[in-house]
Amino acid sequence: MQLAIEVKHLFFAYEKEYVLEDISATIKDREYIAIIGPNGGGKSTFVKLLLGLLTPTKGTITIYGTPPSKGRELIGYLPQNIHFNLDIPLQAREVILHGRLSAKKRTFDRDDLQMLEHIAQQLHITHLLNKKIGELSGGERQRVLLARALATKPKILILDEPTAAVDFKTQKEIYQLLQELDLTKIVVSHDVNILLQGVDRVFYINRKLYIHNNINLPITPQEGHFCEMEIFEKLGSENGCTH
Repeated sequence: MQLAIEVKHLFFAYEKEYVLEDISATIKDREYIAIIGPNGGGKSTFVKLLLGLLTPTKGTITIYGTPPSKGRELIGYLPQNIHFNLDIPLQAREVILHGRLSAKKRTFDRDDLQMLEHIAQQLHITHLLNKKIGELSGGERQRVLLARALATKPKILILDEPTAAVDFKTQKEIYQLLQELDLTKIVVSHDVNILLQGVDRVFYINRKLYIHNNINLPITPQEGHFCEMEIFEKLGSENGCTH
């Protein structure tokens, strides 16, 4: 199986304080990874390192065999907070199509329009394309922004708290969509009660990395959320924890 991501003995420090210490992991092509952990534990820093937005203090990262500075072209990214003016009269289709633009590509073509139609059908948002982004609900907006992240046809999709501002029903719908996407997926989330449905492995990050390979546990979904530590206790070392 081809490796999508390989991390070897990764350390990262802000000034002299280490946020991440001696992290090593591999993620296979088309694997679905959940990242959980406490606030300040290093989850967001880890994602920024994968994206090449930060440089490791020590250690190495490769994205399909290339450094993050080049590999990030293979990544579609949906950050936790996307700030844009909802009063701007952009239609959902325009928001998605802008994900296809770059310094080398400044106009849309037929391939872009075909991509738009395909992704809209895949995410069940065809009926939203002509609506202004400011008219959409939080859940509808997240679907549109997910479509934008997929617009570049990435090999890896990284989502940071994709359901933080949506209701429980929409959370379940978004995670169901993620299970259907055929690419490497990394999702950072506090909604572990839902997120554990369908993921291959759980990465618990709190300065160090703890990997859970066996997550087939009798956890009953309910309207409410387990916190990360409750899940971590349920996943204990007897259930395949490595680090």
